[in-house]
Amino acid sequence: MKKIERILSIIVLLLENEVIPATQLATRFNVTKRTIFRDIETIEMAGFPIVSFTGRKGGYSLLNSFKLRTYTYTDAEKQDILSALQMKEHFIEPTDYQNTIKEKIHLMLLNQSKTATSPFISFISPTLHRIEIEKETKHKNTHLSNALQQHVKMTIEYVSNQGEQTRRIIHPYELMLLNGSWYIHAYCEKRSAFRHFKVTRIRKLSTLEQTFELQKIPKKKEEVTGEWIKLSFKKNDLGKLYDYYTENEIQMVEDRIEVTFFSKHQDYLIPFLLMFGNEAQVITPLSLKKQHQEAIYRLQKTYSK
Repeated sequence: MKKIERILSIIVLLLENEVIPATQLATRFNVTKRTIFRDIETIEMAGFPIVSFTGRKGGYSLLNSFKLRTYTYTDAEKQDILSALQMKEHFIEPTDYQNTIKEKIHLMLLNQSKTATSPFISFISPTLHRIEIEKETKHKNTHLSNALQQHVKMTIEYVSNQGEQTRRIIHPYELMLLNGSWYIHAYCEKRSAFRHFKVTRIRKLSTLEQTFELQKIPKKKEEVTGEWIKLSFKKNDLGKLYDYYTENEIQMVEDRIEVTFFSKHQDYLIPFLLMFGNEAQVITPLSLKKQHQEAIYRLQKTYSK
């Protein structure tokens, strides 16, 4: 759970309870008491008047007068929180406390405004993968997300793009959706460096009972090398091309469409061009044109055997 989500959950609990012990909050969110102390400080700095009580029944509470005023969230604010929680469920399996927050906000909307509580944004198939693969990925994302929050190491069995199978110990840092696929950005003990692992290529994963110290992620040097690419497509491909290129990069030339753009990476271009069959052509550069021709030749050779 990210800090902002945990803080939001703590606020909801403070609104619902008279006094909550720090130990209870630490156990509920699976963090240390020191983390809870910092969260309470953040909530106070945001303007929430928190009262602390010492002793055996001590803990934290909100001023009663403030509780009455805080329940006046606007319908739009409640709907935004509810939509955010519902969208997250498409990527990571929901926990009990997330379901509790959803139910509370849902009831607040129904009881106070009678407005609809269906999300304004939804995801039917958010990645490039089949639904069966998305279900597997969602399950893996849940385990990865839990390890992220607890700062614990994981073992993964991974298959690289070249088919190499390895077993690694990783320190997960960030779960990200990139170019239609999920990746975990993690420190890899095998390579002694940070790496991006595609979640669909993680075949097995398990959590270790070992925490790790967070370290500063080294910044990648900006790549300045690259070149201008010019491609040609048939007119009927215009709709598809808007999925990848801007209006300024697309130009109608007689009965064809020309796309001109600057690219730092060309590895993805050959598979991309092959999606368009024999109608896509490379105009420049010459090196990419030759790669495209060679790829088409290899395909023809495969089916001529």
